[in-house]
Amino acid sequence: MRVCLLGFAFLFIGAEMSDDVTIYDLKCVIAVAQEGSESRAASRLHMTQPAVSRRIHHVESTLGVRLFYIWHGGSRLTEAGKGFVEEILHSVDRFDRAVQRARNVARRQIGFLDVAYSSFLCPELLRIVSDLHFERPGDPVLRLTSLHTIGIVRGVLEGQYQAGVGYLPINYSDLETRELLDEDVMLCIPARHRLFRRDSISPQDLDREPLIGVSEHALPEVRKEINAYFEVLGIELNVIAQPFSFHEAIHMAVAGKGIAIVSSGWSHLTRDGIAFRSLADKLLTMKSGIFVRRDNRTQAVNDFQNLLWVKTERLRSERQKTTLSPSRGFV
Repeated sequence: MRVCLLGFAFLFIGAEMSDDVTIYDLKCVIAVAQEGSESRAASRLHMTQPAVSRRIHHVESTLGVRLFYIWHGGSRLTEAGKGFVEEILHSVDRFDRAVQRARNVARRQIGFLDVAYSSFLCPELLRIVSDLHFERPGDPVLRLTSLHTIGIVRGVLEGQYQAGVGYLPINYSDLETRELLDEDVMLCIPARHRLFRRDSISPQDLDREPLIGVSEHALPEVRKEINAYFEVLGIELNVIAQPFSFHEAIHMAVAGKGIAIVSSGWSHLTRDGIAFRSLADKLLTMKSGIFVRRDNRTQAVNDFQNLLWVKTERLRSERQKTTLSPSRGFV
């Protein structure tokens, strides 16, 4: 795709353009500026280094301005290059968003709404999301994709998905969220563990205890909140594993590898061999919700949010009324 960059004309004063600069040329400039080398930029863009070099040279020739200089084997922006990149960053981002908005409109016109949801969600919420569908004639067809929360956030920001369902908080100013559930943090304890017969566990009981923790790669903000909670109490966490789902964490606990940290919604998967216990103070919780991009709020997105809110009302009410009793089980 070749884009004549009329919006950048003020940057090209005095430069005689031999050919149009494309959006891909500009993305190469941005990648080299951010990565600090043409080779790393090439890897990020799935291109060869010579191809990146040719695009950089083309932009510099067109502008009549040197954008980069070599420093310790890498590429650094000149002062002119810094000014150029500051301007094109916003314009390229707006171009990408315009492309995604056009694609979103096209998807709506053919009757689809793309939604991604986290595989970490509790089984009841997973069941509700996977069974969700619009019922009125003419409503879009929901296309659901299961991902970890970071992948969902990236997809919603880039416009690949119109909405996401995952764990909160989501700290991006371009996204707005609506909380669906607030669950207690639970501990899944193997039958042979010294804490197995305790009715509740104090945070101090977990000091240096082998833990199967929440993945910092899948749920970084949740992991930060858990770490901050224990740090305030002066407790050192000994996280020996970070599985990519709570189901996997529970199986690791069953195998005796350690105590698994999960949300209370997973404590129903019980029979023999494990116990689910809450923290004594019950101050630590995990929140799940919907998030959408602020500038992509369409009627279909609103309808999806309202539908999911209604479908989860009973579950939300049960979570508020139920005080979980100690339970044992085997998965």
